[in-house]
Amino acid sequence: IISMSLGGPSTDPAQRAYEEAFKYANQAGAIVVVAAGNSNENARYSVPANCKGVITVSAINAQLDKASFSNTVEDVEMGIAAPGEEIHSTIPQSKYAAYSGTSMATPYVAGLLGVMKSLNPNLNTQEAYRILQKTGKETKSTTQTGRLVNPLGAIKALE
Repeated sequence: IISMSLGGPSTDPAQRAYEEAFKYANQAGAIVVVAAGNSNENARYSVPANCKGVITVSAINAQLDKASFSNTVEDVEMGIAAPGEEIHSTIPQSKYAAYSGTSMATPYVAGLLGVMKSLNPNLNTQEAYRILQKTGKETKSTTQTGRLVNPLGAIKALE
């Protein structure tokens, strides 16, 4: 599983470079998960969120609304949602802090995919996304966010 929390405006050279890298990663059996971005715009304008062969993650809040900052995923190949507001994270000196962003939502999905891949080592990106989509829950704006990942449902779907 490759988890990427980075990105920016799409340019032709960046688009080509990312897509070649993701094609190689997918052919090697990797599942690539990327952050949708935090500009409150359509992720189709951001790279690597708009690339083929990746699962793009938007952020939602505790009320199942799209996080105000989250890019939307309605125009990307494989969009999904995960919690991304006020996520507790470790910080130096054995402390915790709460952070928000699609960079907080993306590792949530990557961790779930790691468990799924451990249960089915042959799982590929398209099959993993199909399971996440099929078992995911509706949000208050599913069209913009994608379905909310449902870890238990996704794992049970592999049985």
